[in-house]
Amino acid sequence: MAEELKIWALHEEDEVEAVENLRDWASEEGLEDTLVQHPNLLEVGLQLVGRQTPTGGGPLDLLGVDAGGRLVIFELKRGALTRDAITQCIDYASALDEMSIDELASLIADQSGEGGIDAIEHFEDWYRDRYPDQYSSGELSGLFPLRLVLVGLGSDERAERMAQFLSGYGLDISVLTFHGFRHGGERLLARQVDVERDAPTPPRLRRPAVSERRANLNVQLAQSGLTDLFRDIFGTLRDTLPPEATEETLQTGISLHLKATDPVSGRTRDLVFSSVLANFGAGSISIGMPIAALERYGGALHLLEAEGVAVQDRLQGGGSEVIVGSEEQWGQQRDTVVEFMKAALESWAEAPIAPVDARLRDFVGSVPKGKVVTYGQVADEVGSVAQAVGSWIKGLPQDTDIPWWRVVNRAGGISFDDPERPEWQQNLLARDGVTVDSDGRIDLDKYQWSG
Repeated sequence: MAEELKIWALHEEDEVEAVENLRDWASEEGLEDTLVQHPNLLEVGLQLVGRQTPTGGGPLDLLGVDAGGRLVIFELKRGALTRDAITQCIDYASALDEMSIDELASLIADQSGEGGIDAIEHFEDWYRDRYPDQYSSGELSGLFPLRLVLVGLGSDERAERMAQFLSGYGLDISVLTFHGFRHGGERLLARQVDVERDAPTPPRLRRPAVSERRANLNVQLAQSGLTDLFRDIFGTLRDTLPPEATEETLQTGISLHLKATDPVSGRTRDLVFSSVLANFGAGSISIGMPIAALERYGGALHLLEAEGVAVQDRLQGGGSEVIVGSEEQWGQQRDTVVEFMKAALESWAEAPIAPVDARLRDFVGSVPKGKVVTYGQVADEVGSVAQAVGSWIKGLPQDTDIPWWRVVNRAGGISFDDPERPEWQQNLLARDGVTVDSDGRIDLDKYQWSG
């Protein structure tokens, strides 16, 4: 890619005037506003369905459905794209890919109607009406596989090289840059595609139907010798839950869902209550308790620990799990797990939770000036994991009023990395009156906030 795109205005009598090149937009939000108002600038036929949509990796800039019915993630930068933008975009994609289709549809519907995005009452109906050929067997499988598009005012060579590499290995990722100019009191945009999708478009990888996924799961269970143990555990949990609980067949197991009311939107939707997953390589079964359920369990988790049932570290997406390695072990733990699930059910409807994004905003926003907290401390407070907290902070807009700089690593060190502003966090902490030593560390004994 050329380092700089130049434009000249040709006037009468062969007069040539260089058009001023805008190095960045007024703000990332300003570029986003423009693209929300004119989505065809991104690609023809695109319909945007989300803006600053919360995910496990943080709020993603724009979410759309392309002319072929596939879901597209757009990561925007007001300046040049860097390699960090690629990792951030992949983080968003992996967070969405972990969700069930029902969870994804609910997320899109719940977050619509804001920031210039049209309201969507029921996403499945919306999709079926607009993409009848892609809506098959009553499923939203036409949304997959996800597409990734990086958007900025130029990009550096490393970002382009990484995108080309990923594209060459089958990831549908594109780099789209806009060049901004100012001329005659107006701002102009020139559009350039730096990393383009392969043409013709490769065949869509169809998401297997429910019956196919269940059949594939049964084959893998049989090959691993886990069929009886899996059926026993799943059957026990299914019988413990009320009849209205729904199931979602995953690649390695089945998740169980219950309805809950979102305190923000007031809408009722299915949330994962528990899951039974097979660890084929280890020959064991894990019983998962994701964040949405774990928050409601309260002290019920201690029922497991008090009976000697080992609760593993939190999963990447949030929550904990119990590992069962044999029928004998399950026989010893069954009654305790059932008691735990019953206690969890009692509190499920009593304390609706706010979205993780809202809890993060509330807690980080409450850290007082002159104090700091650690990523792990924030994660424990909101029911998440330190890695997810870091991703969320990294995804905040530059002009946010949330004091993100007051979050440091467990050693009191500065983990935030911005090559363009290498000492940004240190300077903000210094403004707060927090001393950062020459090694980039803060004295936690002196400055850590207890909450």
